[in-house]
Amino acid sequence: MALFLVSRTDRHDYDEYDAIVVRAGDEATALKIATNGTDPFGDGEFWDEDFPGFKRDGSNLTVEPLSSDGTDGAVIKSFNAG
Repeated sequence: MALFLVSRTDRHDYDEYDAIVVRAGDEATALKIATNGTDPFGDGEFWDEDFPGFKRDGSNLTVEPLSSDGTDGAVIKSFNAG
């Protein structure tokens, strides 16, 4: 398992995520985690994403592997409260 930084490539708004760090076996799995959500009615019309602002198809996201090497400190700080 490795850590991946999944970041938005577009503009974000209040109450949306612009980046997350996930643990996954590969980049494809990291992207799958980031674009996860539920279809509460099962009709494909409504999508309740786990991370608001992340498009379901991943088209506004990038995935980068993170190294555990380096100095102590925060890996990511992302605050977009509204």
